Amino acid sequence: MEKITSLPVISRVGNLLSTFAKTKADLLDKFVPGWTNDKIDAMLFVPKTEEIKTVRLPRGFEQFVMKTRDGNIQTYKTGRGPTVVFVHGWGGGAHQFFPLMRGLAECGFTALAFDHLGHGLSETKPATLHQSITTTNDVLNYVKTSSDGLCALVGHSTGCIAIANARPALVKDLALFLIAPIFNYKLYFLKKLVKLKLHADLIKQYANRFSKIYRGEYQRLELATNLARYGDVTVIAHDESDAESSISDSARFCDTYPLTKLLVTKHTDHVRIINSESVWQALKSHLNYDDTTINFTAEVIYE
Repeated sequence: MEKITSLPVISRVGNLLSTFAKTKADLLDKFVPGWTNDKIDAMLFVPKTEEIKTVRLPRGFEQFVMKTRDGNIQTYKTGRGPTVVFVHGWGGGAHQFFPLMRGLAECGFTALAFDHLGHGLSETKPATLHQSITTTNDVLNYVKTSSDGLCALVGHSTGCIAIANARPALVKDLALFLIAPIFNYKLYFLKKLVKLKLHADLIKQYANRFSKIYRGEYQRLELATNLARYGDVTVIAHDESDAESSISDSARFCDTYPLTKLLVTKHTDHVRIINSESVWQALKSHLNYDDTTINFTAEVIYE
């Protein structure tokens, strides 16, 4: 006859395992205090880019390596004319913008995107928010000094924070188009931490550490504070069903700064909104290009 383990026994085993995990976490923190933090840092700031599918470079695109002060980044360019620079968010990549870039090239613009360090084919380094801001500055400076002119910036997710925190001299007077922006970076970061599914004590310990660092290093970078100076040249596109960042944050900002336009989409989520028809039409309009005969293909081809 099959032996059935009683519920009290299962409960005791579960309690023992939980106690063991907590003890292990306490011991690691006591004897190797940096180990757990370093491990979690690596899990949070180095995306698993090897799991991302390889994207076929569309016809007419140029691919080259750009040297920045912190490492080499992979850059993609297409078209001729005034330049629109695309800045992706954490865990994303330049390939997310290929359909929009391809469309803008047909409209007489140069479109340029790049993989942040730690992403795509760029050099593998921790992808921190500070790092993304520094890299964005380097790219914008490169474009300003080597192209027919920089006319607009398009950002997605945390890439919007990088744009808002770029050097004002590089961003001044440019049209900004922000897709699914992250207004509450602290909440976004803590959500990423919870998704790691570590022991609760480790999460609590790391969250407390981050909260202290946040006040000194990240709070001043929050999007709303820095975007305020560009409110009159900004369009924000946000989907109602976005689970990564709440549309209410975008709506609140637009209520505070009425010159900022808000495009509300439906049924696209945090990522698919990038290449939605609504975003394509709004982007063209923001760039004062109203020719509706330019076809837009939202497809990204994977190998």
